[in-house]
Amino acid sequence: MKKMNLKTMVLLMASLLFIGTTQIKAQKGQMKGNKAQGWVCNIPDLTDDQQKKIDDLRVEHQKIMLNNRNQMMEKRAKLNTLRTADKADMNAINKLIDEMGVLHTQMMKDKEAHHQAIRSLLNDKQRVFFDSHKGRGFGEGRGSGQGMGRGYNRMGNDCPRR
Repeated sequence: MKKMNLKTMVLLMASLLFIGTTQIKAQKGQMKGNKAQGWVCNIPDLTDDQQKKIDDLRVEHQKIMLNNRNQMMEKRAKLNTLRTADKADMNAINKLIDEMGVLHTQMMKDKEAHHQAIRSLLNDKQRVFFDSHKGRGFGEGRGSGQGMGRGYNRMGNDCPRR
């Protein structure tokens, strides 16, 4: 009986330890005070001024990208409507595809401008760290976007995974 209780207690303690560590890991990226914990990506020696400027850039970039994504979703819906019409108008479809291409190009340019604006705020050591982690942002891999693609990055492509 004592042996059974000992096994049960050990199993219970191990389970609690496992649950506790997974909860801590799940909370890692949550907001802490006014700072978006994790968005600054553990860039070494980041000053409060740099962090504030990066956060300001991020908010402005998110507004621009949200507008662009909304426009793209509208165009995708319109394209779907055109594709499924009884008699598809290829001229209208091709025109819409061209518009989507222009918008996609603009989104890529906006993203790169944002990345370069952040880089300009960093010193050499920080820039090396930032550049070496480019492309490993939250949302990389199978995401919430169309199909099995990357999805919409919640933290940008500028941040390493945790």
